[in-house]
Amino acid sequence: MPDSNDILVQGNDYEFTLEMSGTYHDTPIRYEPGVLEEIYAKVLNNQPFQACEFSLSNYTMMRDRGADWMAAIPVFANRDFRHSIIWVRRESELESADQLAGKRVGVRDYTMTAAVWLRGTLLDEYATDWRDINWYANAEQRFPTLEGVPLELGDGDPEEMLLAGDLDAFISPRPRDLQKPLGDRQLRPIFRDVATVERDYFQRTGIYPINHTVVMRKEVLDEFPDAPRAIFDAYCAGKKKALARRIGTTFVPWGKEYWAETMAIFDGDPFPMGLTDANRNNVGTLLRYLYEQRLIANLPDIEDLFPPGTVDFKEE
Repeated sequence: MPDSNDILVQGNDYEFTLEMSGTYHDTPIRYEPGVLEEIYAKVLNNQPFQACEFSLSNYTMMRDRGADWMAAIPVFANRDFRHSIIWVRRESELESADQLAGKRVGVRDYTMTAAVWLRGTLLDEYATDWRDINWYANAEQRFPTLEGVPLELGDGDPEEMLLAGDLDAFISPRPRDLQKPLGDRQLRPIFRDVATVERDYFQRTGIYPINHTVVMRKEVLDEFPDAPRAIFDAYCAGKKKALARRIGTTFVPWGKEYWAETMAIFDGDPFPMGLTDANRNNVGTLLRYLYEQRLIANLPDIEDLFPPGTVDFKEE
């Protein structure tokens, strides 16, 4: 447990959180890396915590369902392109996302932010409506979906079902198949040159999809009114140190081999914090996807997701 004046922030183990702990605005911030599934459980089950990295889509869904005991800070701790998470068998004839209409596609958690981004991207970029895909997911889901979602729930493992030929594709950021030696892998991304596809997407849309934010309990906000700004500045400081040292395999796309080219594409910072114009477009697109996919009943204003005053936070 944190000291009485110590704000404990829990999240994934990223390069930019290695040197994040410190005192900001006279508020001591202590960053504790952990297993995201366990951290998420604290938020999903309304267990004790002070500040946690959390899924932006799941946060929005919880707020839509009445969870007013927490609020988010405009810190965006995790981003990733989602073109690379569509997996097919190596011998599959599928080569592009626009071929998925009518196919049977599996995902472990239908409401995870990565899947929300992917379904929205399928419609926006490839004219492939998510309602024209036969979705399969594990029976135990974080949230029930609203009416009209073509989703079958079952006990089978989607990755195993794909390998067995029971599914045409599988949506996952980290399939177990990647743990095998390269020559033994049985799956491949649906796009053969996914990095080129992702670069083109960013250059046209300006979106490097946001997945996670940081949420705080309301009672912590009331007790420590400077905590949101301190946490915001802690993330910004940690990110600047990581960028200066060219540490980036967990938050810079396409790897260290393309550092200079990547930094030029992103104007030197692929992880801007705060509600910049670009981040508003990013978050607004995700909210639209959640609403269009019937995962939330009402489309919120972006400002309603964050405590008053935090919408004006800017990096120094």
